[in-house]
Amino acid sequence: MTSNKHLKTPIALALAFAGLSFNTLASTTLNADLTVPNGIINASEQNTPYETADKAFDNDQYSKWLAFSPTAWLSYELNEAKVITGYTLTSANDAPSRDPKNWQLQASNDGINWQTIDNQVGQSFSSRYQSKQYSVSSNPAYKHIRLNISANHGASLVQLAEVELFGRSADNNNGTTLPINQSLSLGQGQWQHFGPFNVAGKVNASTSGSGDADIYINLGAPATTQNFTCQSITPTSTESCEGSGHNLYVSVYGYSQTNVDINITEQDNTDPNDGLWKKPVVDFVDVNPETTGSQLFKRIIADPAGHMAQRCVDVAKILYKDPIESERFRKLRFELRAKDHWGKDFVAYKMGQDGSGEMTIVVSTAHLERLYREGGNSDSAISDEIDGILFHEVTHGYNNSPLTHDNYGDGQAYWAFTEGLADAVRIGAGFHKTRTPSTLDPRKWLTGYEGTGFFLHYVKTHLDNDFIYKFNKSAKDMGNYTWSFDASFRQILGRGVEDVWSEYANFINSGGQLQY
Repeated sequence: MTSNKHLKTPIALALAFAGLSFNTLASTTLNADLTVPNGIINASEQNTPYETADKAFDNDQYSKWLAFSPTAWLSYELNEAKVITGYTLTSANDAPSRDPKNWQLQASNDGINWQTIDNQVGQSFSSRYQSKQYSVSSNPAYKHIRLNISANHGASLVQLAEVELFGRSADNNNGTTLPINQSLSLGQGQWQHFGPFNVAGKVNASTSGSGDADIYINLGAPATTQNFTCQSITPTSTESCEGSGHNLYVSVYGYSQTNVDINITEQDNTDPNDGLWKKPVVDFVDVNPETTGSQLFKRIIADPAGHMAQRCVDVAKILYKDPIESERFRKLRFELRAKDHWGKDFVAYKMGQDGSGEMTIVVSTAHLERLYREGGNSDSAISDEIDGILFHEVTHGYNNSPLTHDNYGDGQAYWAFTEGLADAVRIGAGFHKTRTPSTLDPRKWLTGYEGTGFFLHYVKTHLDNDFIYKFNKSAKDMGNYTWSFDASFRQILGRGVEDVWSEYANFINSGGQLQY
């Protein structure tokens, strides 16, 4: 794969399309050209140094991108997610046999999971430097767009002079604001996606009508029949799903020809005790504001202290039912630093005694800059990391600690409870997506961190939705050195921990997918 950063100055649509050939109705509105400065271009291959991928976006029909294969792909990362309404392709200078013939325009929000939003077969260009325009009907907003050329007109190479992308920001009529009530007609195998939604409560989606429609919910990208967090697939059109989380999509799939009404709403999860949950005092300290990591952080998280105080309450609500428990954690100091307190490179660390009511979290600005770069300049790479650190570390500020005969440093039950519970809270909140469950460690539920965390998350999602709350509560209720993983599991589930671990291991080793 090749990659180039590119700067482009958009031109007026009237000039861009003057004298061109169109494949869409005259009434189609293309909106603004999205290939603007600071996009990131990737391609399966290119002819360096003169016929590179960036030439497809330079507003010059006399330059071109060339790949040494009859099939190839070219992608563009937008500065922010947009709704794609159309695109143009312009043929390059020589050899019409190098022109694309069949292709798919694909879209993604993570650069990994791609959805085809337009498919063209048997296309041809009648002359050199001819631009052809195509319209796209797509509800979701996407950040990554990829042109996947699956066939050309017979040459061993493929080429294009220009690619232009058109679209607009998501608006209220575009599937990103709730509620939504629409009538759909879908053919067999056809999808209709809605989102992304970012709301505080749960999203409820339901369909009714004729034929056989299925409904799916997924986080981060529109669902597929293999990728989803909720599915409803009865042999009718009456389906329902619910979900919550960041960048949530609702998708309707035509299992057969179907005509349905879809209703998507936000469930009001207002807690009548919200005003009683106490936020800790947060001191945000930026030691090295000149660093790129610091500048990225403050752009992405505009109100650091307010954001962190709310995250603390979010953790308290996972571990407790009574707002009075939120008072046990009183002060958080959060530092951004280029070097640690001893002048060395680092990633992140915590200072302070668990249970003392106060804590200091220190994060490396270089680490944040690296995450941003490795994440394809994605804001979520930084926001998810910060939230993940907060959910894990702040759990230590709130959680009960069991009375056991071993200590934290012994790496046994007390340690596994402490770090496993913190990771379970982080996993359940959706901020540990770079890790995957494993049952290979012989310590099993005493593995600690994500080894224990994923196990506890499985119990919560498959056996008892209140398990994390109850597990934390057991550490307080079971005194006089009676607490153990097994005793806690038997009290909560009526089953021993070995039995539940065997069920979990069988689920993971059989290809089961935890949703997180």
